[in-house]
Amino acid sequence: MNESCPENDRHESVAVAKFLLASAAATGADPHGIVREASLSSDALTEADARVPSPAMFALWELTDRVMEVKDTALTMAGQYRLGALDLLDYLATSAPTLGEAMRLTLRYLPFISTNCRLELVEENDRETTYAFSHFQDGGPATDLSERFSLAVLCIRANEATRQLVRPVHVGFAQEAPRRHADLAELFSARQRLDFGQATGSFTFRTSDLRLPIATADPALHAILRRYADTLPLPTPETWESRFRRLLTESLADGTVGLDAMARRLAVSPRTLQRRLADAGTTWRAELDAARRTRAEKAARQGGTPVSVLADRLGYSDARSLRRARRRWEDVPATPQA
Repeated sequence: MNESCPENDRHESVAVAKFLLASAAATGADPHGIVREASLSSDALTEADARVPSPAMFALWELTDRVMEVKDTALTMAGQYRLGALDLLDYLATSAPTLGEAMRLTLRYLPFISTNCRLELVEENDRETTYAFSHFQDGGPATDLSERFSLAVLCIRANEATRQLVRPVHVGFAQEAPRRHADLAELFSARQRLDFGQATGSFTFRTSDLRLPIATADPALHAILRRYADTLPLPTPETWESRFRRLLTESLADGTVGLDAMARRLAVSPRTLQRRLADAGTTWRAELDAARRTRAEKAARQGGTPVSVLADRLGYSDARSLRRARRRWEDVPATPQA
């Protein structure tokens, strides 16, 4: 978990809120009415460095979706996106030398736009590079709108920044497939299919496309912007290891623990997951055992859970297997997890 940003303190840049409201106004909606209904202060939205709590941003998404008379609010808004709409994050990217560097900076500085969104590079080889996108907090239907908009903007920006057609190899959505998604397919122009109901949102570029030059690259301006960005407070990103352990704990809680299931949650192959764990100096078996131990010890302190029930929740074949694990744990000090 991102320790520097508690779950109840997620927030978004006011630039995003202004963009949503301007997009709504462009279709004839009343932005002032949306702001009032979302219980936001109009004065706060005029401050350049203001932050909007993530629940309020989700409310803005739902309200704009309700009043905008369009087929897909998220895609309509993404279609109105122009370079610079995402404030400093866009200018860092569009002054960078290549698309790959622009993406790397987006990974690093995304908290300037949102501390509730996560973007990470999950797989890279000579042919393809995959990025995963997700939210820390779930905003219900508004999360789906935000996911579609965010993935669309990231792909649109790649085209506008390079002034070339950068078609993603693949795009995946965590949300379920809408009844009609021809507009999605047209916007993304994916070389392959769009997939829905995935563990996380994702998009894959050809690695060769990441070497494309940014049309507006400006080394001097870029250096100035980087120095400025580095003077601003930036929440510490959640590490891959801490995210893996958080998702593993969630898997134990909902009974979906397993190497293949965890790989799907992380949007990687089981083989890549095992390699990432090896790079971190650990293994799937060791991490699973440590997570089971932590959960079992917590259950023991709280009391009231029959051994057979706990064994099933932890993914053991029977209560006897859990008892054997407990005897083994008694001889080994617990290893603190990040």
